[in-house]
Amino acid sequence: MNQLMRIVLIASLMCFGCASFVSAADSSYLNVIRAKGVNIEKDGTAYLYKQPFQKEVKKNGPLAGKTIAVVVASDFSDWQAYYFVSYIGEFGGKVQFVMDNNHLWKSPTPMNGIPTEPLGMWGLSLSGGFNGQGINGGRALPPALMKPGQGLAKDYPVAKPEDYDAMIILGDNSGDVLYPDDVALNFIKAVADRKVPVGAIGGGILPLIKLKIVNGKNVTGGKSVDYMLKKVANYMGNSVVTDGKLITGQSTIDSPAVLRALCKVFDPNFVDMDKGILKGKRILAMVTEDFEDIELCVPVLELLYRGAAVTVGLFDYSYKARGSHWQEDVRTGQFGVTIPFQEISMKDYKIVESKELKISDYDALWTPGAFSPWQMIETGQPIKFLKDFYKAGKIVAVICHGPVAAANADIVKGKKVTAWLIADDPVTLMGGTYSFDWAATWDGNLVSGRLPPNVAEFVDLLTAALLAK
Repeated sequence: MNQLMRIVLIASLMCFGCASFVSAADSSYLNVIRAKGVNIEKDGTAYLYKQPFQKEVKKNGPLAGKTIAVVVASDFSDWQAYYFVSYIGEFGGKVQFVMDNNHLWKSPTPMNGIPTEPLGMWGLSLSGGFNGQGINGGRALPPALMKPGQGLAKDYPVAKPEDYDAMIILGDNSGDVLYPDDVALNFIKAVADRKVPVGAIGGGILPLIKLKIVNGKNVTGGKSVDYMLKKVANYMGNSVVTDGKLITGQSTIDSPAVLRALCKVFDPNFVDMDKGILKGKRILAMVTEDFEDIELCVPVLELLYRGAAVTVGLFDYSYKARGSHWQEDVRTGQFGVTIPFQEISMKDYKIVESKELKISDYDALWTPGAFSPWQMIETGQPIKFLKDFYKAGKIVAVICHGPVAAANADIVKGKKVTAWLIADDPVTLMGGTYSFDWAATWDGNLVSGRLPPNVAEFVDLLTAALLAK
């Protein structure tokens, strides 16, 4: 084990630069986290991730000092937007969503008129519903537009191609909307002509086909584009393919690999410390209704990339969040993500009803925030499972409102916990120590995260806790 820890430490230093050494009692993965230029302090039994709110972009990494344009049109992938806004900053980069407001399509179901900005497939807004509510914290610049805007986006700047060090075009139907739009195509071509790295996922590859950027290149792509790519390019069929500064991915589940490929383009010496690191670990997402979408979607993508087996456990709820999804077997998040997932194949994860779950089948669980934890408390059955899971010596990870449920389960006593402000009294009254100053904490078998902008820090400490077992 000591030899393994030395290998991990050396590799992490190669990946991110200088890091401080820690005792053999620490999880070796903490060195990987600290090498990003962050402060993780040991305080008694707890590790405290002291990343200030609104300062989530890391100091070190292959994308440090880089600004990445993430190009979207109407019906873009909500999941991909959630992922890139959460993880580009983990490698030092700044993300700016560049919204095609020249060719607007529709509002997602239920249709309620033509919007003044692009909206995601499942309802995500990158202004009022995303940046405006603080979901990205300090991880992203305010969005930019392709022409002067209206409505919520009226004050956003018009994007300048020369401002970006790389570009990623999101998938789903967004690529279809970009394809016939001269304003969008001119922007994409102007960025690509600067010879900076260009990435695209799934349907996001469509404008690259139109502009002949993929011609003669080694590429991949999903069913919506593969038959065309086979005519004009060397179609490889892999999940992610890099050819020079062109990066293509097949689908949403490949978002983490696309981002690491971008890191490798900027820094050929980049060492990916995350891929497969949790192989053999079994993790349960504990979900009721009205969960925080980003706190479920992003951990699912990243934990799958890290090699974990992910199961979504469906627990009792007291009311349905959205009238359009009254079906008993559908759970819905705050911003429109559902279970079963819209963008991830059922072959990549499992869904199990709570009555069929066995605690012995899992190494850890996490519960996303928003109002799902309150529903756990109201129905009671999920709280009993949470308490029993913790008593069995398993890792419990809670984020945002999640610590409210942990407090109700009486598992925060003597623990240091971070969360959204609502958790202050529940945690304190149940014997824990609460602070908003920590991005994430790991105290024994309890991991906590502050807010949606801290999903990446939360996943990192969950990873460290699992690897220390």
